Amino acid sequence: MPVLASMYSAPLFLRNGHVQTCWPVLFRTMPPQPCQRQRIDTADGDFLDIDVHRHSQSGGHRRAVVISHGLEGNSQRKYILGMAKACLALGFDVLAWNMRFCSGTVNATEQLYNMGHTADVAAVAAWGVGLGYNELALIGFSMGGNQILRWLGTGQPAIPPEVKAACAISVPCDLPRAAAVLDKPENRLYMRYFMRSMLKKASIKAARFPQYAAVLGQEIHSFAAFDRLLTAPLYGYASAQEYWESTASLPVLGNITVPVYMLAAADDPFCSPSCFPYAAAQGNKLLNLEVAPHGGHVGFVVLGKDAFYWSEQQVQKFLIRQWALP
Repeated sequence: MPVLASMYSAPLFLRNGHVQTCWPVLFRTMPPQPCQRQRIDTADGDFLDIDVHRHSQSGGHRRAVVISHGLEGNSQRKYILGMAKACLALGFDVLAWNMRFCSGTVNATEQLYNMGHTADVAAVAAWGVGLGYNELALIGFSMGGNQILRWLGTGQPAIPPEVKAACAISVPCDLPRAAAVLDKPENRLYMRYFMRSMLKKASIKAARFPQYAAVLGQEIHSFAAFDRLLTAPLYGYASAQEYWESTASLPVLGNITVPVYMLAAADDPFCSPSCFPYAAAQGNKLLNLEVAPHGGHVGFVVLGKDAFYWSEQQVQKFLIRQWALP
């Protein structure tokens, strides 16, 4: 479909990508929501923790969204809870899952997650189908969005027919170029945050899996170094560059066969211009792309007590259209 014209108008003091990125983390009020944590087993002997938010406590609901968080996030982050609240308001149940070692518990196998790891989101979707949901929507932020788009674009593992639509927000879909953007000096704050969290997990995993020791005691200040030393060899890639190229969702967007809504911001500090896939949207009638002038990375702030953010409002509108909801 043609690229969607964005109507998002950021407040004047939030027309900066870095401010938009940091504002929700620092200032958004999002209390925890009632949910039930479920643990499911994976085919390789590991487990995934999923927070189940039910629209109706009486059960029997047949429609759900699967929400995937971003790098080093979890199912209790504000942006996940905000999206869960928005979807619950439409009558969907919510399955907000945690990637491996992101729920607060060390996972059981050597692997964690990577940008193109689609098996786990597929496992959560399959679990949802097993619960009796006959209609699923997938919603992913940043890395979680890339995994979803990669899954839909490759069909590996097979996509169940119950998956009817997907939304992807702030996705660095051209990973090689996005990695270069994140290495810029103005993004050092984010890089320090990610490296501190990722290296802490590596030190814990190294006690059982020696391969993680490759990044310990190193001066690592970029994804290039971390992925070269650990991620690429851990998942069988020859280099960080090969890992990025092999897991990027940009090359497979044209293959997607379910309706997708993508939201990005032109001032996203995590994304290169190539991460705004205009050509793919124009070439695939099922791909709906909105590039807002502002919004940062997983920002899209809307001020006001209990106000849904722009990303949440737009996902609501997309789901309403897809399901012909009142």
